[in-house]
Amino acid sequence: MTTYADIWKKLSVIDVSEFIKSRGVGNRTLSWIPWSDCLAILQSHYPDFEYEFFPLTLYPDGSAEVGCEVTIGDVSRRVDLPVMDYKFDAISAGPGSSPDSRAINDGRWRAFVKAVAIFGLGFQLYRDGSGVPVPVKTTAVKKVTKKKKTVTDKKKEAKKDWDTAEHLMERLNELSGLIDACETHGNVDTKVLKAAQAIVADDGPIDRVEKAIKHLTAEVARV
Repeated sequence: MTTYADIWKKLSVIDVSEFIKSRGVGNRTLSWIPWSDCLAILQSHYPDFEYEFFPLTLYPDGSAEVGCEVTIGDVSRRVDLPVMDYKFDAISAGPGSSPDSRAINDGRWRAFVKAVAIFGLGFQLYRDGSGVPVPVKTTAVKKVTKKKKTVTDKKKEAKKDWDTAEHLMERLNELSGLIDACETHGNVDTKVLKAAQAIVADDGPIDRVEKAIKHLTAEVARV
């Protein structure tokens, strides 16, 4: 029989740091694990796990709530979350309306990731809001390389990856600022604005981020 304690003991010691995505929003740094990585790690340890999304709950102010239940063996964990925007703030579409289908789908998978975290995987991200995981000893996935790399090669690759990630983060923050500016100015092409918000939510890629910055810069200049 599978118990909560058994699952926690296995999942809570997995180092998820290589999968963590982070974004600065105002004076906050928000960190999370993409649902696809979360699912892959869980699948590698519990291939028979199941999950279920529950019907959307709508509230009078136009906001909405989603729910997800993850079942591993004989035990289940359920999480309910508000449908949130790219800043992780609850969306209030207004009386008689609700968040769009993209926001609802994103919310469901966020609930999935948090439900898995209650089992132990990546729970560190929810401990104190800092987004910094607790160092652990084991790794979730072992990367296989075709040839042995020297220490110098590894250092060069690590620096390149870090520089690329830093550049992407800076441009994402700039794009977030432009989105805020467009929302403040108003009279901005709604399709362009929504597309930019989706790019921020997906963390790129960098070529789409650059195009969105170019479009929104032109929009701000126009209004």
